[in-house]
Amino acid sequence: MKIQRFAFLSLIGFFLIIGTLSGSFYYVERIGTLNYISENINQNIFRLEEDIQKSLQQNRLETIQTLLDQACAIDGAFGVLSLSMDGNSIAVSSSRSLTGKLIDEGYVPLSTISKELVEDEQLHYSSELNYYSGAEKKTAVLLIDLDRGFIFERLNHMAMLYGTILFLILGVVALSVLSGVRWLVIGPLERITRRAQNQDGAQEKYLIEELSILDQTLFDTFHSMQTQQNHLQDALNESRYLDGILRTVADINQLLITAKNIDELLEDSCQRLAEHPGYELCHIALKEKDALILKAYSNDSTGYLYPKMTTTFEGMKIDEGDPSIRAIRENKTVVIEHLEHESSWGAWRFIAEKGRYGSVISLPLVSAMDSSPLGVMTLYAKRSEGFEPKEISMLEELAGDIGFAMHSFGQREQLRYHLTTDQITDLPNRFTLVEALRGEDVCALAIINIDRFGDINEVYGVAIGDAILGGYGHWLRLKIASQKNIALYKMGSDEYALVASHCSELNLFITFLEELIVATQKESFVIEGIEIVLTITVGVARLSDRVLEHATAALKLAKRQRHSLEIFSSESKHEQENNIAWYKRIKEAIEEARIVPYFQPIVDNHSGAIIKYEALMRLIEADGSVSSPYLFLDIAKKTKLYPELTKIMIEQVVEVFKTSKLPVSLNLSTQDLVNPELADYLEQVISDNGVGQLMIFEILESEGIENYASVSAFVDRFKAIGCHFAIDDFGSGYSNFDHLLKLNIDTLKIDASLIKNLPHDRNAQIFVKHICDFAHEMGIDVVAEFVANEEIFKRVKEIGIDASQGYYFYEPSAVLVEGN
Repeated sequence: MKIQRFAFLSLIGFFLIIGTLSGSFYYVERIGTLNYISENINQNIFRLEEDIQKSLQQNRLETIQTLLDQACAIDGAFGVLSLSMDGNSIAVSSSRSLTGKLIDEGYVPLSTISKELVEDEQLHYSSELNYYSGAEKKTAVLLIDLDRGFIFERLNHMAMLYGTILFLILGVVALSVLSGVRWLVIGPLERITRRAQNQDGAQEKYLIEELSILDQTLFDTFHSMQTQQNHLQDALNESRYLDGILRTVADINQLLITAKNIDELLEDSCQRLAEHPGYELCHIALKEKDALILKAYSNDSTGYLYPKMTTTFEGMKIDEGDPSIRAIRENKTVVIEHLEHESSWGAWRFIAEKGRYGSVISLPLVSAMDSSPLGVMTLYAKRSEGFEPKEISMLEELAGDIGFAMHSFGQREQLRYHLTTDQITDLPNRFTLVEALRGEDVCALAIINIDRFGDINEVYGVAIGDAILGGYGHWLRLKIASQKNIALYKMGSDEYALVASHCSELNLFITFLEELIVATQKESFVIEGIEIVLTITVGVARLSDRVLEHATAALKLAKRQRHSLEIFSSESKHEQENNIAWYKRIKEAIEEARIVPYFQPIVDNHSGAIIKYEALMRLIEADGSVSSPYLFLDIAKKTKLYPELTKIMIEQVVEVFKTSKLPVSLNLSTQDLVNPELADYLEQVISDNGVGQLMIFEILESEGIENYASVSAFVDRFKAIGCHFAIDDFGSGYSNFDHLLKLNIDTLKIDASLIKNLPHDRNAQIFVKHICDFAHEMGIDVVAEFVANEEIFKRVKEIGIDASQGYYFYEPSAVLVEGN
């Protein structure tokens, strides 16, 4: 920005600031005066109400007219004062013409005068008066109509005068300061800038000596930089070509992670390649039966290419014709140089001739070393000499990466659907709900639970129960169709969730939920000739960092108190007392060394042998009983005790396994992974005891991972000293598929909620099979959790899962067990 324009914009900005200050002064003065007037009106009305009540109780109605007239005469803010005995018509008024008339709409309670007078300039207020006529209590209504001219005209004149004077004074000061600055600084800087641009070396003296020095220094620096720039440009031109290829390939590799779908990946890849100075045109076609279908291409100066352009294999010979067809048939890279001497003909040759290209390369897109090509990427270059060997090697690697990414996208979309959608109702599931709750416009969450749904499953069977869940989900979807600000989700088992957004008042959402409860009771669902009537219980919570937990707590409270609807209160005394009690128990257990690891073996599904262990935290109570971390770990994470628990587990597990030949896994939360102090301590303990190869760290998928950079750095750091990593609770619905793509994981442990349903849930079988196959393709081992009986174990083996963990084999114990 030039100095002159900067000075002009600064002047405008200064005046805007002055105007804002003046307007703010006017606004504050106006609000203060209105608040003072409203307080004075409240006091006068209070005294008037006392006088009127006395007159009414003494049945002296003739004095009320006098009281109203006197009040209007004393306080100029009152325009008209009226009294209604029945709340419908005016009995007495300071304006005689209103006597006997009906009360108009638009009166607001006098208690809101401070807000209404300031924000809406409301002039009409009402106040109820209670009095006794004998032993009977009666109510009259005092109507107050304020005088707009008295309140606002004088107020506006006064505030406007003050604001205008302030604006003018500050404006004169600003102009004076700006004129001086322009004469001393801005003018000389403009002349210095013009001389530097025109390379004029003549020096000029200024009042400020530093500006004279700056004038000559800038000119000298300009010439020096110009000389250096010429040398650097010569050196840059020598390496730009190969460097450009490397950066282009790196950019496209980044797309493999960031692209949202295959079309975006292919389109962006073509554009990035064509942007390289050595290349001119790139297009990618995918194989469909005996033809190539054009899916993406860069800017085509020839105008020959078009979307879904089809090239058939029929009539093409391997040793001639289209290089794209040859690359597909031979499954190898095809390079044609010196196209100006090429005698064959075809669409590809027409493009090369019209675009004046010198060489072309076609590379098959394969997902694995021995797999058939999914398509072909063709690249035209201006140079007739073709492509350098290193250049071809980089492009072949890039083509392989694109092919692998295309294959991954197909499986990723299948898994994404299973991870984000409930299979029975086809509604967004808990994972999608958690993502939605992060939206800025969300204001409340309601969890709906079908009462006694377990009885329905027990009496009518799981098939009827699933049909009820699907039918009720469809019914809910129709109910909220007209509600633009309410979204429906399916949670686990018999629970649904409604998320309200853009709501100014929670009461409107509550009213809708109450209507929904009544409508559910009146609706009947007929499944295979069986008519079933449902009732529901609803827990509601306002948006917060723990809104899901709060809504669940409200639902549980509603169930306990047998209420149809309950709104969460953050001041719950019971929850506070429970948290305090657990904090004390955890602290005492740490001090008395009652935090210990239990070990549960993990067995190979083929041999039945124990191949590793998982260390599970337990709290030994003072009476000798054992408490699971499910009861106290969340409370520990809210305090400063949690890192201490992790350190205790690390010390005890390393002590047990430092002489072992089998590895052991240890759960780490996201809080552990981003704790640099804990990471340093953990690395020191592992190094001192030489147990790097024996340690497996399980990352809890159910907690979600947001800071991938920190987590990935943790994984790489401990991989370097021999540690392995696993994802625990995979498929629980909180996270997304990026865990497997972004983190270098060795093992995947499928969540118990999926494994336990394998014997009777076809959807669970399909889902787990997809997870297992994809993990194996990525070289990741798979472990099934919650293998509780032989029936589950048989299903696990059929699917091809590598190892199992559960009570069917071993329960967690304080000592290591061995055997088959």
